Amino acid sequence: MIYAVLLWLGRDTLLGLAQDDAYYPALMYDSGVWSIRWLIVAISVTPLLRLITLLGRGQALGRWLLRKRRHIGLVSAIFAVVHLLHYLRHEGRLDAVLHDLWLLEYATGWLSLALIAALAVTSHAWAVRAMGRRWKRLHLWVYPAGILALWHWYLLDYYTGRVLFWSCLFAAPPLLRWMFLRIRHAA
Repeated sequence: MIYAVLLWLGRDTLLGLAQDDAYYPALMYDSGVWSIRWLIVAISVTPLLRLITLLGRGQALGRWLLRKRRHIGLVSAIFAVVHLLHYLRHEGRLDAVLHDLWLLEYATGWLSLALIAALAVTSHAWAVRAMGRRWKRLHLWVYPAGILALWHWYLLDYYTGRVLFWSCLFAAPPLLRWMFLRIRHAA
């Protein structure tokens, strides 16, 4: 159910796979931004849970978010794959894709996608059980994946203001996490 709701929000981007090349810039932008948005929501769950605990209110919301966090991360990965599919369909030739792979602005995107794919593949309960404590360390790679995705966007976008805006939103949850750790250790 949650996938249907989350994907419905980005339906125009998903349906854009059938669009012609005139829509390519908008589809690339939208699919990339939706991926970043859901990534930010996914990494915001832990600081939000700490805030809920600190305030002593909203436990039901906290439990729901905790159950859905992996799903939200998977929706982010789905939009990253849609972003890739738009790109591959537009390029149309393997030699063009391989040429772009060695350019920094594309290499950062490919590396981010590789990290996100590893996180998506290991986001199921069986992977959590099989990996044990290593699972949590692996899933901290969400932060380098997000940084690489934002860097990829920065290198390809003419308007740095919007990349800066989303970068600040991406930086807020880890900073809040760090603040809550400092508060807990000070108490």
